[in-house]
Amino acid sequence: MGGLAALFFIGLYISVAYWAFKRFERSSLRWLVLAVAVLIPSGDAVVGRLYLKHLCAQEGGLKVYRVVKHVDGFMDDYGDYWVKEGKYNFSEQLSVGGKSVMRYSRQNGKIVREDNVLPMSRYGVGLKNIGSVRDRYLRNVFLVQSIPNGGILATDTQIAFNGGWAERFIALFSDSGGGTVAWCTNTELDPVVRHRRIVTSTLKH
Repeated sequence: MGGLAALFFIGLYISVAYWAFKRFERSSLRWLVLAVAVLIPSGDAVVGRLYLKHLCAQEGGLKVYRVVKHVDGFMDDYGDYWVKEGKYNFSEQLSVGGKSVMRYSRQNGKIVREDNVLPMSRYGVGLKNIGSVRDRYLRNVFLVQSIPNGGILATDTQIAFNGGWAERFIALFSDSGGGTVAWCTNTELDPVVRHRRIVTSTLKH
């Protein structure tokens, strides 16, 4: 039913626009009427995409503010990946409640898991999502921060545009709901690639 409703409103708008255009058929304003009819549903979508390019140039992509060397390990949500594949000595993940951690470490050539231990990481990697589906722009930001002061060492930001008013209105009738229609092209889309890139660019072991 959502698709039929969307088609109904699109058809209704085209009918009203055609009626208005015919109404001014003998007027010198008829082409102005046509231009307005086109711009009403698409104008803010075009402007929104242009502004997205500006935001991407200013904020998007990987930005490393400080590189740290001789890092043994850090706080992350990747399990034992960085110990197994990244060759760090340990990686930690916060336990429920946030006071203790689950730690993976390399001991005698083996990877050992310890639960409910006190954290020893000086750096942490996290993901922050800014905005909601009701906002015009969404930001998905990977952060590398120092612990405990929270100083930011690096960011990797992907910005998405949810579309103009007409696109968002039509999306209301979609079974899957609204979604992004455009995003930054100057940064990687795959979050796994972005996560690994920000770590290897910032935290050197």
